[in-house]
Amino acid sequence: MAQIKGTINQVELLGWLGSDPELRTLANGAAVCRFSIATKRFGPPDAAGQATYDTDWTNVEAWEKLGELCNRALHKGSRVMVMGALRTDSWSDKATNQPRSRTYIRLDQALFLDARPGVPSEAGASAEDAHVGEEVPF
Repeated sequence: MAQIKGTINQVELLGWLGSDPELRTLANGAAVCRFSIATKRFGPPDAAGQATYDTDWTNVEAWEKLGELCNRALHKGSRVMVMGALRTDSWSDKATNQPRSRTYIRLDQALFLDARPGVPSEAGASAEDAHVGEEVPF
């Protein structure tokens, strides 16, 4: 992984899909798949001093072949590890002219941890090679 002047933007999350992924084809023919994953983190202790957990939802976006693979291999409730860069898009709302933004992970690699019923398991995928069905060596 190349660094840019001493900085790095790399995110890795392990979570569960909250709904089925949505695959869209843009006017220029590019495929984009969007989904969100739930991850847990420690929350404040409850009144009895027991640990609690909070859920965070993170939006993920995958393009081209990787997006198509995610759309085929993932479904609501799938467990997946996503690796990519944190991105923020900003724009002005057309109706109100108010500034808007969204933050998401632009997917570089995915590790599919659950098999989709009736579909052969696709162990992992990346934007560079999009290998399907490789054995995981552990």
